[in-house]
Amino acid sequence: MNPSLIFKIANGITLLSWLVLILSPNQKKVIRVLRFFVSGLLLGGVYIFAILIGNGEAKGDFSSLESVRSLFANDYFLLGGWVHYLAFDLFLGTWEVEDSFKEGINRFLLIPVLALTFYFGPAGFVLYLVLRFVTKTIIKKEKTT
Repeated sequence: MNPSLIFKIANGITLLSWLVLILSPNQKKVIRVLRFFVSGLLLGGVYIFAILIGNGEAKGDFSSLESVRSLFANDYFLLGGWVHYLAFDLFLGTWEVEDSFKEGINRFLLIPVLALTFYFGPAGFVLYLVLRFVTKTIIKKEKTT
């Protein structure tokens, strides 16, 4: 299968998954499906497939930036790297939503966090941690007064 076609399919599935995560009226029910089946089995399977297919043709390794550049010159390894981002960012987004239930964070406050996590995973995670800290601080102050 063509890596460009797999890329388009993986992006489409991931975008749809993020929309479901953000817009679903009952996020609790979709988290397991998105985390285990989409992020885990589906995207994880695509990642494994891409790495196995590209392994024989790839030149480079993870020892230096130049070596990583050479490794990702192989379309299958580049696809694997991209799907790696898609899978882990979606996993992180489902964790943020699940954790927000436990912390009592309003789901509408999560929309910008989830959008940032989708586009720039670690930056979205940092924003979530800040939101979580601020929310906990406000809740603690309200309970003590």
